Amino acid sequence: MTEDYAIEGRAVTKSRGSFRLGPIDLSLPRGQVLGLVGPNGSGKTTLIKSILGMVRLDSGSLRVAGGTPDGTPGTVCAVLDAKYLVPGWSVNQALAAVSAFYPDWDRGYEDHLVRKFAINRTTKIRSLSSGETKKLALVLALAPRPELAVLDEPTSGIDPLAREEIVGVLREYLAEREGSSILLSTHIPADLVGIADQILAIRGGQVAFVGDMDTLTEEFFAVRGTNEHLAVVEHTLIGVRSTRTNFEAVVRASDSGGFPREVVIEPASVDDIVKALAVSTHEGSI
Repeated sequence: MTEDYAIEGRAVTKSRGSFRLGPIDLSLPRGQVLGLVGPNGSGKTTLIKSILGMVRLDSGSLRVAGGTPDGTPGTVCAVLDAKYLVPGWSVNQALAAVSAFYPDWDRGYEDHLVRKFAINRTTKIRSLSSGETKKLALVLALAPRPELAVLDEPTSGIDPLAREEIVGVLREYLAEREGSSILLSTHIPADLVGIADQILAIRGGQVAFVGDMDTLTEEFFAVRGTNEHLAVVEHTLIGVRSTRTNFEAVVRASDSGGFPREVVIEPASVDDIVKALAVSTHEGSI
């Protein structure tokens, strides 16, 4: 393993009850963004907790920010999909409590984000809206100026305007912080467009796809047709969505030969591909 990676994993395996994650290989070069997608229960949270040192691997190895998950020499911060702040704290108290753990905390950047997000510093944590809570969590993750930010569903459950604000801050952060890396787990494909360098899709604890975002549209096509032809081609399809009469899905370019002429195969958008990789239908097709 080299120091050129913010995250580097080999044969990562973790079992929790009857569920087994892996073995998974993954690598996130420094300065890049890895988009993590997959349906609920696919193993995304288990993988994230392994990277953060919150759970121990059964086998395999992980290097995170130049060290082990439970002993990283570099700064690693996270936005987890959970409310971990004391409800009775004010925003200022939360910022003070968390910043005490980070000697390189950037007060100027903290103030910039608080103003940009229009967060009232005197508001109690319990009184924040869902969007404000997400924004504050992002301030807490980015103000330490980490080498690696692990963001688990940072835009889930909030309105489109708040989501756009958060995505905009991530773009701004990446432009300013050369060498900083982000692991971004999301159910919203649009969050990854224009940000992610790579995508890792997992399903049932296994890798469904890993590769560069730039090559996605070369590796997959969009497919649509009537349900009378679905049974013939469905074993090759990914993320099938159907009505009573028609279906649409994506297919690997290598699996797109031999389809009936009535089935339309055309270029797919990144959004369509990521959305298909993230759904739980037709799990055996990848």
